[in-house]
Amino acid sequence: MAKAAPLNLPLLRQDELASRLGEFRAAVDQFNRRWYFESHETLEDLWQVTPLPEREFFQGVIQVAAAFVHYARGEYPGIFKLLDSARAKLSAFAPATFGVDVEQLLGDLDEVRGAIEALGPERLPELDESRVPRIVIR
Repeated sequence: MAKAAPLNLPLLRQDELASRLGEFRAAVDQFNRRWYFESHETLEDLWQVTPLPEREFFQGVIQVAAAFVHYARGEYPGIFKLLDSARAKLSAFAPATFGVDVEQLLGDLDEVRGAIEALGPERLPELDESRVPRIVIR
């Protein structure tokens, strides 16, 4: 059972956010290892206390991870909703944010979205998992 998130947590100051970016890097590492659910969970704790605009960036990354949770579960429609929402959020952070090559990520998301759409729900398990993007931190 998921732990209940504390309500009304204070937002982080910029120095506090900087000190917690290791959590973000851990979530990226989990995503790149294809541990999509764990990545989502790791980043959610940080997202909840992050002020705008950075909060939108983290939410976009969470939505990318959640899209691939849907992929792993074979839940075809949810993939597109989450990828599209993630793209809308992340596009404001191009070309790069927190070391992430956002432009590359957006291009990779567009490519895998097209590949998934071309397969359709019946052939979703045939997706070459090497097409799932990696989140690149430079």
